[in-house]
Amino acid sequence: MKIDKLDLEIIKSLQEDARLSFRQLAKKLNIPHTTVFTRAERLVKKGVINKFAAIMNPHDLGLQTGYIIINAPPAESKNIAKKLASYNEVQDVFRTFDGKVISKVVVPNKGNNTGFEEFLTKLEDCNFTAYPVHDVVKYGTSIQTDMLKTLDIYEDK
Repeated sequence: MKIDKLDLEIIKSLQEDARLSFRQLAKKLNIPHTTVFTRAERLVKKGVINKFAAIMNPHDLGLQTGYIIINAPPAESKNIAKKLASYNEVQDVFRTFDGKVISKVVVPNKGNNTGFEEFLTKLEDCNFTAYPVHDVVKYGTSIQTDMLKTLDIYEDK
């Protein structure tokens, strides 16, 4: 699927404020609201936009984040990643080519990393390195539209 400058403007605006109505967004972009509706629906249908959501910073809610890196044999990494993904506390799971499984975990902040430590007891059978996060310096949940312009899917119209 190709995306263009208008698609990028729609994506950028919705990433900044997903509460914007399509009418408000059309007014902001100075285009008909039917164009915004059609474009947004196409972006959703093609999987470019996965969902519209409220994004919360876990630390502001009294939660603690942490990252776990599991060194697994490449043949076992897929099953370990699936197991990790089954836990409610696990937000994201990534597999590297060399078998590492990297996951982001969000747990209640009980002080002194005890919430994180309690979660780690579920992973006793894995060789892992854990990194509790002390402070969130930058919390990103969107993809910068300038980066999207560098991809093959972008065509400047």
